[in-house]
Amino acid sequence: MTQQPLSASPPPHWSRFGAWRDQRLARLSALGGWLGDSGLDPSLWQEALAELERRLQRDQVQLAFVAEFSRGKSELINALFFGRSGQRVLPAGVGRTTMCPLEITGETQMPCALRLLPIETRAEARLLSDWKGRPQEWQEHSFAADDAVAMSRALQHLCDTVRVPLAKARELGFHLDDADGAQAPPRAPEDLVEIPRWRHGLLNIDHPLLAQGISVLDTPGLNALGAEPELTLSLIPSAAAVVFLLAADAGVTRSDLQLWTDHIGAAGRERSFVVLNKIDMLWDPLRSAAEVQQQIRSQCESAARVLQVAPSRVFALSAHKGLLARVHGDDTMLQRSGLPQLEAALGACADAERREWLDGSWRATLLDTRQRLERDIDARVRQADEQRMELEALRGKSKQAVAALLQRANAERIEFDAALGLVQAVQAINTRHMAQLDEALDAGPALQRLENLRRQIRSTLLKTGLHPALAQACDELGSSMQRAEALLEENQSMLAGACVRLNQEFAFSIPLPKALRLDGARLDLDAMRADYLRFAGAVQWLRLQNASYADRVLLSAQARLRAIQERAVADAQHWNRAAMASLQAQARERRRSVRRRLSNLHQVAQADGELTQRIEQLRGRGEQLRELRQQLRNRFELALPEDRSVPAAA
Repeated sequence: MTQQPLSASPPPHWSRFGAWRDQRLARLSALGGWLGDSGLDPSLWQEALAELERRLQRDQVQLAFVAEFSRGKSELINALFFGRSGQRVLPAGVGRTTMCPLEITGETQMPCALRLLPIETRAEARLLSDWKGRPQEWQEHSFAADDAVAMSRALQHLCDTVRVPLAKARELGFHLDDADGAQAPPRAPEDLVEIPRWRHGLLNIDHPLLAQGISVLDTPGLNALGAEPELTLSLIPSAAAVVFLLAADAGVTRSDLQLWTDHIGAAGRERSFVVLNKIDMLWDPLRSAAEVQQQIRSQCESAARVLQVAPSRVFALSAHKGLLARVHGDDTMLQRSGLPQLEAALGACADAERREWLDGSWRATLLDTRQRLERDIDARVRQADEQRMELEALRGKSKQAVAALLQRANAERIEFDAALGLVQAVQAINTRHMAQLDEALDAGPALQRLENLRRQIRSTLLKTGLHPALAQACDELGSSMQRAEALLEENQSMLAGACVRLNQEFAFSIPLPKALRLDGARLDLDAMRADYLRFAGAVQWLRLQNASYADRVLLSAQARLRAIQERAVADAQHWNRAAMASLQAQARERRRSVRRRLSNLHQVAQADGELTQRIEQLRGRGEQLRELRQQLRNRFELALPEDRSVPAAA
């Protein structure tokens, strides 16, 4: 058996999003380069294209693997991602293996390494997201990008444990339920308990799937999830898909159901794939193949019924046999393992669904940008044609006619100054409205409420009040969004009225700004409210009596509220910049046009030979602008069509 590098090609039916994204980025780069050379106003296109590029570059799809101990999560990840490396990479075997949550990413700017956060950090009031910004606190194990053996050796540290006094274990969130031995770490002599040595792991590797924006979250069982509220309330909810593993021979056990109910919940069912692993334990040589398949189908139907998911989202497979088949190149065993069916489903989730989502945004943004640019070019064409016809009407006329026209142009310049005054007044009002919007979207009161509760629970014996405080904090931010939407509606009405007046009285051609609702931020807030109120209910009451644990719950809630508030502000600011861009661009172009017209007339009045020359210059300018408009349409057409050269995942 030959060891292959970690970057070996993934199975052919896995995600091909990376190639699709690279083509989109190349098209965007070509379009941006052409626009940069075109002379068109950058305020009409630069930010929109930059936002599309950021969205494509940063798009991440996280697959969260959730299960109780010994269900085969690590083996399934080995089979899905590392089968072609020629060996088992993540530690997998009987009993407890991976003892802490592990995130696997493929950040090309970061070295290949495993970083481990000590378990003692749980005692500090700091989120995992904060610890990620403190690299000096992590223990790092580096390895070469193409060395699967060295990576596998480093990953053995995920199994590390440490013995601590029972009181210390309780302080760190372990052994909270003495009545349930399944939840308690094993006892050692001298009343010590064995707990994981590490709180969290971050693995960064060179891998073709991960380079396409896929990341993996491996969560080690109910006890670890229960002790880390950030996993349940942030990382798992943000995952694009949750792979929930069961043992095929046991079906849905009590602890499986508790894990499903407490940490995935009703909202997670729609994006969950249920895996009945270890079906090879049902391969009974004393039964016919039909009988074995009937037993597997029966287990799948039972799991779908108990977990209330669609039967099509339940997959029966053997991760162990799938890994062996990949290592040995045994296609027959691979098909029998059931692994390809799950790969196809995950590939579609990680590929086709986000292509559709990104393409919707991509098309809408490019069409809107093209429309703004075409309006700008049309206004410039109209102005060039009007000035040309104005000069053509002067052929054979006296200098007094030129002087009269020059006098009229000066009067129109004064009129434009009035229009410019209106534009400046609109900008001033808009600035005030946006400042009021920032005040309306201030999450300070909601965050302060949770901060006050954090101080309170540190000094009280009985930790109560989390549920109503979380509900009220979410309600307060929701009320802030309502006030912000009212201000946005008022601002949109003001801008629309100004645009109508400029269009009618001063011959501008500014599109009316579209209405904005903060629907994305509101949906995030609704999801957060449901997650946290469910989590702060009776099921977690005992855990919430641990001060450091309750502290982490409240810190997590504060971070999520702040992120939602920042999204609402960013959406409003993006809308405002887009709404103001056309108004400001047309005002700038009108100013340039007025100056060009006056300059032309002055030169015609001063020199007899200038009239014909200026007419030809304006004729050429009009033709250049019309050609520019056609080139613009052609360039955007190259970016807009569906990409057929990279087939979608099966």
